[in-house]
Amino acid sequence: MTKTVMAWISGLLVVCALAAAPGQAAEPAQQYANQQHGLSFPLSDDVRLFTPDNPGPFTFGAQNLLILMNKWKPSDLIMVNLSEVADEKGLADLRSGLESRGLPQPGYRKIAVRETTVGKNQEKRAVEHIFELQGQPSRTMRQVCFIHRGKGFALVCTANADHFQKADKAFFEPVLRSIIFE
Repeated sequence: MTKTVMAWISGLLVVCALAAAPGQAAEPAQQYANQQHGLSFPLSDDVRLFTPDNPGPFTFGAQNLLILMNKWKPSDLIMVNLSEVADEKGLADLRSGLESRGLPQPGYRKIAVRETTVGKNQEKRAVEHIFELQGQPSRTMRQVCFIHRGKGFALVCTANADHFQKADKAFFEPVLRSIIFE
């Protein structure tokens, strides 16, 4: 397994035990902005923002930038992580590895691997990997990996499998379509 695929997998497994927890509720018209990485996006009042400075119930490593939690459905999460995939070749290798091998994880079931775009103007090419992890409860995850300013980013959107389609439409997709790249 390549280093790229291993890095992708390690960024994934941050989400296991999820519970409703106090967080910093975002006010309407608030915006998350990270000048160091050159990205920002609006935060609705239905989202709780957790960061290394305000971790709530989560543990943050050096690669974890933030976690967004749906205020009304705390098991719906978006994790934004740095990735070792830092160029177009790495992105292509990631896609190829996921298409051919998937993830070597118990309960893993690949749903799709494809190219997509992210951002307010849909200007960033990305690799999208949708899969299910069977368990109690089963979870569906949507990983979106893209390159910006020579750095790799992995957004991991996750929800209970029986609720994923609704979370994807109401929470995940709007965030992915609102990212502003500077």
